[in-house]
Amino acid sequence: MSTATATPMTFAGEGLYPRLFSPWALRNQEVKNHIIFPPTCPTWTDQGVLTDMATAYYEERAKHEVGLIIIGATHVHRDSLAAPLMTPQLFNDDNVEPLRAIADAVHAHGTKLAIQLWHSGMRGFPFPKQDPGYDLDASWHTVSPSAIPLGEFPGGGTPKELTDGEILDVIDAFGTAAERAARAGLDGVEFHLSHGYLAWQFLSPLYNHRTDRWGGSYENRLRFPIACMEKIREAVGPEMFMGYRINSTSFWPGDLEIDDIKQIVGDLEQRVDVDYVSVSAGVHHAFIHTPMEFEAGWEKGYARAVKDVSTKPVFLVGRITTPEDAERLLEEEQGDAICLARQMFADPEWGRKAREGRSEDIRRCVAANLCWRKASTGQRVQCVYNPTMGRESRWGAGTLTPVAEPRNVVVVGGGPSGLECARVAAARGHNVTVLEREADPGGHVRLQSLLPSRSEYGRIGTWLAEQAVKNGATIRTGTDVTEDNIAGLLDELRADKVVVATGASIAVDGFQGWTAEALPGHDTASLVGWDDVVTGRATPTGDVLVVDDVCDVVAPLTAVALANAGARVKIVTRWPMIGMDTILDVYLEWILPQVYRAGVEMVCDRFVKEIRGKETVLQNVHAPDDELVLPSDHLVMVTARRAEHALADLLAEQGVDVATIGCAVAPRGTYEAVFEGHREGRRI
Repeated sequence: MSTATATPMTFAGEGLYPRLFSPWALRNQEVKNHIIFPPTCPTWTDQGVLTDMATAYYEERAKHEVGLIIIGATHVHRDSLAAPLMTPQLFNDDNVEPLRAIADAVHAHGTKLAIQLWHSGMRGFPFPKQDPGYDLDASWHTVSPSAIPLGEFPGGGTPKELTDGEILDVIDAFGTAAERAARAGLDGVEFHLSHGYLAWQFLSPLYNHRTDRWGGSYENRLRFPIACMEKIREAVGPEMFMGYRINSTSFWPGDLEIDDIKQIVGDLEQRVDVDYVSVSAGVHHAFIHTPMEFEAGWEKGYARAVKDVSTKPVFLVGRITTPEDAERLLEEEQGDAICLARQMFADPEWGRKAREGRSEDIRRCVAANLCWRKASTGQRVQCVYNPTMGRESRWGAGTLTPVAEPRNVVVVGGGPSGLECARVAAARGHNVTVLEREADPGGHVRLQSLLPSRSEYGRIGTWLAEQAVKNGATIRTGTDVTEDNIAGLLDELRADKVVVATGASIAVDGFQGWTAEALPGHDTASLVGWDDVVTGRATPTGDVLVVDDVCDVVAPLTAVALANAGARVKIVTRWPMIGMDTILDVYLEWILPQVYRAGVEMVCDRFVKEIRGKETVLQNVHAPDDELVLPSDHLVMVTARRAEHALADLLAEQGVDVATIGCAVAPRGTYEAVFEGHREGRRI
């Protein structure tokens, strides 16, 4: 009798990316590939307890070829509560069973699971403990090795200096948290020794001004992380792996930099039984959430420097979005495994698409940083153009069910909302045609991509359009749909469903929310919208005022473009500073240097009182009698937008089956537009 042997299934990506998809050893465990979903904002909790959302979220990534998942920052001690981040905790047993459920779900797909153990230190916030319904005996302060004020934002609090007994209590807490992780069936733990949190605060002479055994000399500053890691190893035993994340450099004056880190890494590996080092960068969030213009793998030099002194696997992170870049970095031995953080927000199917040789289908992260904006304001982390994130149990892979009776769907407008609707509806089997007025689809994301340093943002529209077409949709560009021709177009396409995604137009007359009116004298001057500037339809010269009532990336970068083209440019805003709304996206620190280099003058706290031909009168919003008159050959408007929904109103009156989505409903952002497009594509 003969026995047949099954031939292992192979995929195109295994040949294209052999290093990426080769197995490797982590302690005494085999990891199936070199793709890691590293610690990121684990906001899938309720009062610190992981929910069913967390299970679905991590399983979604495990089922698509991730080798190792590390659940992000998890509190080991009650004093570490760090609102507005809704992160989990392991200072009691409440998360043991939820973690076990996640472990079971992840292990079912051959993926390893670890958890990052964390104390926020001075970077915690007392807000949740100040809630009137919270424990009245809870502390209302943060803690740190020394009473150094938090220097990252105005009003940063000053922590309480930890006593010797409190330090020992925190060290014990790392051990008991690790024991709970082991009891839950996880494969490993990671010690959070980076980004300016408590363990880093002990390491750093910037934050550690102690004169006892926990501070002062290098040896004393190293004592706390060593004690924590020893306690963790003791708790998890010899079988589980233990690693640590450390930032390679701080980008903060007076803090530790790469040469210091190399010494620390070498000493830790001599004194503690560790299995890997995960290399990041930045004390806090400027360099952790880097901008879209940074190159793929930009941290490779830092990781390579650590790899030169480390005997353990080194994990590499830093704007890596394609398997081609990941494979190249592994081939160059810049690191031993690839961390995909924001990229795995954008596309949890990254690994499967790479393994199948479908790199072009990957929804690449554009570093918009909406993810951090959401998390840092106490919301669940989200992606600017992956609306399935956090909704995996309802909208995850495999939930786009084919329709029984395909319909002829016409989408008017090829911006992100219309394109996502078309992509999803076509995937379900509908016959979809997108009618787009411009020569290229993309809507507002295409316009933003024309701004300096913003080209990557256009990838949103490009990917959505390509995927819609791949799913069977047709995109007609250069087709202006009007009240006069819409009936003929719908008749030609035999439309039985119309989706209006016509977006919003820029209020060139300066309409805004301060006066709810157009700007006085707008009809006496040369006014253009910023969209006409970036597309080249208008070329303002001479003295140019950019009127900014929005305070996002658009006005400052439009001003930079104009100044670089030779205009004398001033930005005028009634707000206290330029780019205020970019702070939470961590873009202010990347935009303002461009503004200063371009020589753009910033005029804040001023509103346009009146436009008089080629001069503009500005009024101080806090001292109305204080007026400033500026020359203005042209004014560029970055003010309110108006929803374009006239077609929807017309069709509804005629009894057509019509839906309105995105900015055509109300002017908002990319996230809302893509979400509504996705939802409508599923509803049809």
